[in-house]
Amino acid sequence: MVHRLDVEFHPGLNLLTGETGAGKSIIVDALSLLLGSRGTSEAVRTNERAAIVAGYFEPEAEVEQQIDAILTEVGIEEGITEGLTIRREVNANGRSRTFINDRNMTTATLKSLQPFLVEIHGQGEQQTLASTRFHVDILDNFAACTAFRREVASAFANRKEILEDIQTLRHSAAEAERLASFLQYQLTEIETAALHPGEDVELSAERTLLGHAEKALALSGAAYAELYESDHSVLTSLASVRRRVQQLSEIDPRLIQTLEVLEAATIVLTDIAETLRGHGANIDFSPARLGEIEDRLSQLEKLKRKYGKDLQEILRFKEDLKTQLCEVENVEDRERVLQVRLTAAEQGYISVAKRLTEDRRAAAKRLEERVMEELHQVAMERAQFKVDVKTAKLIGDENNPAGEDPTFWSPQGADRVEFLLSANPGESLRPLARIASGGELSRVMLALRTVCAGGQGPGERSGNATLVFDEVDAGIGGRVAEAVGRRLKALAAGGQQILCVTHQAQIARFADHHYAVSKNLDGERTVTMVKELSREERVSELARMIGGAEMAATTQQTARWLLENSGSSKGENASAPRKARRR
Repeated sequence: MVHRLDVEFHPGLNLLTGETGAGKSIIVDALSLLLGSRGTSEAVRTNERAAIVAGYFEPEAEVEQQIDAILTEVGIEEGITEGLTIRREVNANGRSRTFINDRNMTTATLKSLQPFLVEIHGQGEQQTLASTRFHVDILDNFAACTAFRREVASAFANRKEILEDIQTLRHSAAEAERLASFLQYQLTEIETAALHPGEDVELSAERTLLGHAEKALALSGAAYAELYESDHSVLTSLASVRRRVQQLSEIDPRLIQTLEVLEAATIVLTDIAETLRGHGANIDFSPARLGEIEDRLSQLEKLKRKYGKDLQEILRFKEDLKTQLCEVENVEDRERVLQVRLTAAEQGYISVAKRLTEDRRAAAKRLEERVMEELHQVAMERAQFKVDVKTAKLIGDENNPAGEDPTFWSPQGADRVEFLLSANPGESLRPLARIASGGELSRVMLALRTVCAGGQGPGERSGNATLVFDEVDAGIGGRVAEAVGRRLKALAAGGQQILCVTHQAQIARFADHHYAVSKNLDGERTVTMVKELSREERVSELARMIGGAEMAATTQQTARWLLENSGSSKGENASAPRKARRR
């Protein structure tokens, strides 16, 4: 319903009011989208290309260093001396882009900045608070022990990985036995073959020779005879030539060199003749030898098809088989090694988990005291609040040698944390999930968020983030609503910027800045508008909240009285004292 909307929130308590369906929660949703929540096509106005949400922040001086460090990591080195501009664009297809100081950034970077800028508590916060799984996170946030949490999570993950390795080893015992049998069969087959590199090449050459033995013998014999053995052999003719040249050299010494060449040729041809004779003598016509070669080559080809393209690769595979077989056969040794590692991992987990438990127990006492102080401020003066921390036994005993309780050990440590409340005298402490009153749960939620986000005690946050409450008044009214309003006012007066959506005039009266959200027609389109109210406009808005559409004179008088007795500068919009730069 928003076409274009610009709104500036000031230091102090900023209240948003308006009739049901006017679009108050759209403002909170837009802020949530701006700070990293998932954008969908539903955020885009009908017939529009995209939805754009932009915000300008002036963070407190206390968090500038942390924000600068995050921005430096992503390439924004100029810091935030001029403030921080964030823009999200969501297209009609649901895809979104994020810009920080006009530079395209990831949503992950945006989410890392969010804790230093705004903390939003929506209408589902009560259900979240009733779930014990979130209580440990609230306590750890208050105790500022996130570093220990990371150490514990790392130690738990290490232990879990080793346990999984042991289980895998045990579950695969039968499979390991079958694998060992198969590996041994392969190894035996290769070793029995007694391979040596190049054997197949040598045998192939010998097989070729034996296949042509008769022809080779005839050729070598004929060549030998023509060269040496026949009556008209080459060497016989060469000897006759040599004698004649020798006689000529005696007449003409210039032929002595020619005679030497003839003598050298005679030696070479004689060597060739001997080689041919030996070659013929070595040719074996044995069919048995040829059969042996064929069988051996067939065996080698079978091994190649199964284990490698050549004998060298098969021999490497044999060494791999030996290594695998050794690993499979050493399952018991491997489990003993893993058990030693598991013991060390559990001791490491126990060490960091104990330190985390100590921090939690110390912080639990402080949190109880601070929350009860806050509850007293919101008309729960006699309420009792307890942080129940249950811890698993971390040191073994006779009944539990390992000290392991799988229902307790977790990445969050060895503790179960649960918030308990007794709202009235005589009532026993009960889990928040069993509190029937939504109003009581709302006030507990406000107290916890006030303490954890705005406190100044040891380990607590300094209140740098703007707090946003979407309908914190759910389930309350009358005197209780007024008490909640006063608490919000006091919290804002201490320098905390607060945005709050409310339906209660008793809360709205305490606003430093009061905004009315309305739904109007612009042509044929419905649009949501936000207006910061003047004093007289606030009187009218409070009167509407008290009496609905019927604006009786008495209702107007009541609204005026509420404003004049709220401490908000006689009902005018006024900023709370500025502790530092605000958004």
